[in-house]
Amino acid sequence: MGLELILAGVTAVVGIFGAIGATSAASQSAALQRQAADQQKEANSISAANDQNNALTSRRQKVREARIRRAQIIAASENQGTSKSSGQVGAVGALSTNLSGMLGSSLGTAAAATGINAANQRSADFIGQANEATQRGNTIGAWTGAIQKGIGGFSSIFD
Repeated sequence: MGLELILAGVTAVVGIFGAIGATSAASQSAALQRQAADQQKEANSISAANDQNNALTSRRQKVREARIRRAQIIAASENQGTSKSSGQVGAVGALSTNLSGMLGSSLGTAAAATGINAANQRSADFIGQANEATQRGNTIGAWTGAIQKGIGGFSSIFD
């Protein structure tokens, strides 16, 4: 009967140390997941800023090209003596319309990229929260198991 008591006590102590170890591991895991989520947010912010810079560069390039093309059209029409003609006005107007369409498309693409980055970040946040909840559940399970082992060990003493 003394051996059973010692074994029950050892089982309870081992269970408690196991639960403490599981709690520590779960806390470390949760902290690392928070750090990973923070790094993901930073990466998404950098990516979004880079996308915005690329979109602005692209828009500036398109405006620059449109100005050059407009100047070429005006210079050609003046050289041919058709300055202010319907052909020149129409070509410049079409150029402006095309530029506006390209800029609108560029803005739409940038807005979509921003939305995608935001949705990806929310998804990563939810996955991190789910993992933390899983770790809390595992910790509770470890503590419950340790308590049950301890109780089971002590109850065998009285059998």
